[in-house]
Amino acid sequence: MKEVTIDYEENNKQKIFHKSSEEEVLYGGAKGGGKSCALVMDALKYALIYKKSTIYLFRKTYDDLEANLISEWFNKVPSIIYKYNASKKTATLINGSKIFFRFVSNYKDAIRYDGRSIDYIGIDELTHFEEEWVQILLSCLRSPKGYPTFFRATANPGNIGHAWVKARYITSTDYGKKIYEDKKNGNKIKFIPARVYDNKVLTENDPKYIRRLENLPEAKRKAYLEGDWDIYEGRAFPEFNEEIHVIDDFEIPKHWVRWMAVDNGYADPFYFAWFTISEDGIVYLYREYTRKHTDIRIPYSEQGKNAMEMMSKPYVDENGEIKEETEDIEVCVAGLDAFNKHHRDLSGKTLIDYYIQGGFTVPFTKAITSRELRKSTFHEYLKPIEDENTNTEYAKFQVFKSCKTFIETFKNLMEEEGNPEVVADDKNDHAYDAVGYGLIYYHSDKSKKIVEEKRIETYKNEAIKRKKKTKKHL
Repeated sequence: MKEVTIDYEENNKQKIFHKSSEEEVLYGGAKGGGKSCALVMDALKYALIYKKSTIYLFRKTYDDLEANLISEWFNKVPSIIYKYNASKKTATLINGSKIFFRFVSNYKDAIRYDGRSIDYIGIDELTHFEEEWVQILLSCLRSPKGYPTFFRATANPGNIGHAWVKARYITSTDYGKKIYEDKKNGNKIKFIPARVYDNKVLTENDPKYIRRLENLPEAKRKAYLEGDWDIYEGRAFPEFNEEIHVIDDFEIPKHWVRWMAVDNGYADPFYFAWFTISEDGIVYLYREYTRKHTDIRIPYSEQGKNAMEMMSKPYVDENGEIKEETEDIEVCVAGLDAFNKHHRDLSGKTLIDYYIQGGFTVPFTKAITSRELRKSTFHEYLKPIEDENTNTEYAKFQVFKSCKTFIETFKNLMEEEGNPEVVADDKNDHAYDAVGYGLIYYHSDKSKKIVEEKRIETYKNEAIKRKKKTKKHL
């Protein structure tokens, strides 16, 4: 067969991408970095090296699949080396390797691939995917032929998958400065940051593209032009500022009222939150108890036991004897399913029964679970307030630095697409839900008292008016 030339001049970042040997590699950041093209060419390279290999390339929708990956394939890959089946969206190379172009828009789409053996998986725009979908696809990475299995992806900041993608590929690698090893599966994870300036082909052919990105609103400009994973369009709480809302831990006065909240979980991480309030009305999140996705699952009874232990500390009494003191916690707010007798157990026990079985003694109350109220309440308590004495800003809700899971989760939450009144559903939002339950509990209780006080005041005023009218008639 005659020699075939492929019209593809890789830039420096694309070279690093193609030479990477790590099991999982994310290539991304800003728009225009040549990511889709790099993914298609990397898949082609793998297909040519490993004959009869099985390769899947994914996008979230069919339209995006056709407009980006399939289009890049037709533009770059010489037709002489493959046959394309338009109905099956499959390219078969002359060495027997097959590339399947597919889309995954939801959990049902992802589960269809469960049990398959795939040598190479590529996902374009990974932040458009929920973590659960991707985990299903990753479980298909295995090669009966003995080939090395690769997961390759591209992404821009933002969208529904921003939080988990950032946690797994950006934060874990210190923004691409190191290789991270997943302790659960042993995979080495690499992040290659890319910006539009790396893509000389685009900047030469369309020099105005950068100017268009520069003219975007600040959040989009930082995300799309600079590849900033910390500032992006669609954040649920853009007003959250660690300089205002996160504070150093301090010793809480004993007389301050304290309460708790919990978002239950076993297969998914649970989250216990502890709150207190100062005399000047500032609500503090001062402690958390949770587990990571990679940790061993903890039974509910053991969760209750561990939570109680965190509230107890030894002390020496006046007789020199060591005793244990337990925090005075008013109540624990829990989601409605924790009270459901048939939630997960045929014995008729609720999740709360198991917490109590483990020694948890704080009384429970049902949470107000409105998603709209949860988000609006956070906005209310996050509003910056200027301290006229110090010329600094503070807020009615503040978080201890030790509550790291909540801080990292909260700042990466996204608004639901098309409905900014609620936070997008996410498998990593347990901390947000639990803290929301606890904050609403205080807010609604305070609101009830204010309404009652106003009602009493109105009644008194009306009574005074009636007395005045009576005197006039006399």
